[in-house]
Amino acid sequence: MQPGSVAVITAYRPDGDSLASLVAALRPQVEAVVVVDDGSGATAPFDDAAGAGAIVVTHDENRGIAAALNTGIRTARAHVDARWVLTFDQDSTVAPDYVASLVATAQAATAAGIRVGLVAPRRVEGLPALEAGVRDGFVLGSEPIQSGLLIPGAVLEAVGPFAEALFIDCVDTDLWLRVRDHGFEVVLDPLAELGHALGRRHVVRALGRELHVTHAATFRYYYLARNRILMNRMHGRGRRAWALQQTAADLRHFVIALVLVPGRGRRLRMIVAGIRDGWRGRTGRMPVEVERVATAA
Repeated sequence: MQPGSVAVITAYRPDGDSLASLVAALRPQVEAVVVVDDGSGATAPFDDAAGAGAIVVTHDENRGIAAALNTGIRTARAHVDARWVLTFDQDSTVAPDYVASLVATAQAATAAGIRVGLVAPRRVEGLPALEAGVRDGFVLGSEPIQSGLLIPGAVLEAVGPFAEALFIDCVDTDLWLRVRDHGFEVVLDPLAELGHALGRRHVVRALGRELHVTHAATFRYYYLARNRILMNRMHGRGRRAWALQQTAADLRHFVIALVLVPGRGRRLRMIVAGIRDGWRGRTGRMPVEVERVATAA
């Protein structure tokens, strides 16, 4: 067990026993595991998580991943004087030495004079994390995903909580940018690998070949479109090249998903609604009428 470490898992309608399995994998590695039920409306998976050793906290309604993370972090730090906070999505998997490896990397990088803001695994679902160079023998990262992150408690105090206004998408990017603004670095742990689903896959067959297209759930396209506009307003000043690059990448993904993945009509309506609400400055959960379109049969 890594002293002074806590793990926070956010969950919304988790499938099967994956949540309890993640709790069981993390519990021997940290002092406390907190699972936040973000308004799922079902108890069985969370009873199993509690049985595996987690502290379970429940939101009365779906408040979004940022709010769930903040609730979990507050709860965890009320139970443990946490020097290290680790955040996970419900579908992640970790090795028995995952936490110890990330903490060791954080300590070694700090000893080398690097201001460590986040430590992320070098590989996620077999794919390499984004790199931003090498310093003193440590590989620095760029824009890591939220699941599997190690965040020093002092960094949370400096940069503040996750941005609940964003609700879901870009929550990790916003944290990363604020970490960078405070002069901290992302360090990649060369030995750590996280199991984590990176979107859904659709197979397109054309000219005798298979093309695998990664896409998000339909409702996510509202948040992807809206939050890109919000993020450009929040962080684009002084980062115009980054804002243009990320906007272009999102637009490219939208076009590919609209052309190649079934459900084009609803996906397009999500994007249009997200752009509209982004320009209006709307934050938080999507409007009820938009949610009805996203979940319609």
